[in-house]
Amino acid sequence: MLPWILFCLIPVLACQVGGSEVDTPKDQAEATRPWNLALNGGLTIHGGNTRSRLLHGEINFGIRLDGFILDSDFETLYGRSDSEVIQKKGKWANAFTRSLNRRLNLFGQVLLEYDAIAGITLRTTTGLGLRVDIHDREKIKTTLTTSLNGEFLNYENPAPNQQYLRLHISLAMEARFSETGQLKARILYTPDVADLWRNYRLEADASLSMLMKKPMWVTIKLKDRFNNLPLSAEIRKNDLTLITAVEIRF
Repeated sequence: MLPWILFCLIPVLACQVGGSEVDTPKDQAEATRPWNLALNGGLTIHGGNTRSRLLHGEINFGIRLDGFILDSDFETLYGRSDSEVIQKKGKWANAFTRSLNRRLNLFGQVLLEYDAIAGITLRTTTGLGLRVDIHDREKIKTTLTTSLNGEFLNYENPAPNQQYLRLHISLAMEARFSETGQLKARILYTPDVADLWRNYRLEADASLSMLMKKPMWVTIKLKDRFNNLPLSAEIRKNDLTLITAVEIRF
C-alpha cells in the first residue's frame, strides 16, 4: 500500500508546488558552489525490560561541474536487541549524470549493498540509462530514470552466486514547500529481464526534513523494501524501516 500512496503523492505535490514556472533566486553562495555535503545520523537506545540499540548513519556528497553531476550516498543501519543482531545492512550508491539537453541526461550508476539479516553478503549493481527532468525548478524537482543494470549477488550461506540483468525504473520527487521544510519521495521498480512477473523488487522511500537552525535539520525517513523472490522462505518479502535522525548540511 505504501508504494502506491507515495506514487500518487509525487504528481500531486508536483502540481501544487510547481505550478509557477518562475523561480525565486537561490542564495548566491549555494548557487555558485559546485558541491554539497550532508551528514545524517541517529541513535536509539532502550534499557528497560529489554536492551536494544539502533544506530543509523548516512553521508551524502554531490558535485556539479559543466553539465556533469556525481551523487554519492553511503548509508548504514545497525541494531542489537540484548545479544542478538536484529539489523545489519547498508549501501553505497553512486550516480553519474551528463546533460544532453535541457531535460534529457545520460545516466549511470554503481551500487554496493549488504544485508546480513536477508543473507546478502554483497550485491553489486552497475548500469547505464537515461534520466528525464520532468521538473527542474527551485521548489520542485521531479525525475524519471530508466536504466539496464547488471546485478551480481553473493550469498552468506554456501550457495552459488547469482547474476541478473535487471531493468531499473525510478520516479523521484523533491519538494521544498518553505525555507525550513523539504519533502523527498522515490519509487524504484527493478524486475529481472528474464523473469519480469516473478523476480522483481519494489522500493519506496519518503523523507520529511525540517530546519532547526542552519546547518542542522531534523529528518524522518520511511523506507519500504518489497522483494517478491527472497533468498529463502525464512526471509519475509516486505521490510519496512522508520528512521529519525539529525542532519547537518554544508
